[in-house]
Amino acid sequence: MPLLVLILISVFLLASCAKKDLEADFKPLQMHWVLAEGEDESQMPRKDNCVILLTARLMAEPAVQASTAGELSYKVTYKRSPKNAEILEFEGICQDLSISDKAECHWDATCDADCKIVVNFHNGD
Repeated sequence: MPLLVLILISVFLLASCAKKDLEADFKPLQMHWVLAEGEDESQMPRKDNCVILLTARLMAEPAVQASTAGELSYKVTYKRSPKNAEILEFEGICQDLSISDKAECHWDATCDADCKIVVNFHNGD
């Protein structure tokens, strides 16, 4: 019986120490949110949820993860879509002009009525 207990403990320890798939590391970001001119934030009831989800999404994006910058700082302008007021549009630009040609420095994103986030990087365009 003691041998069985020892084997079970060994199996448990080995299983708990086994390497597991790691989730993406999160890259530190500074986000400076700017309401687009002429917009009324009170007309954006999901804005806070979209901002939280967008920030988390950006932190895990491959272009951001691959960045050689220690910390990325973005100026993010947001507004309601002119085509559909239920959709929020975001445009992010790196504040560090020395890396403005990098893939991670210019992107836009949308957040729909269900808070689904779509991000597009512009590869320095």
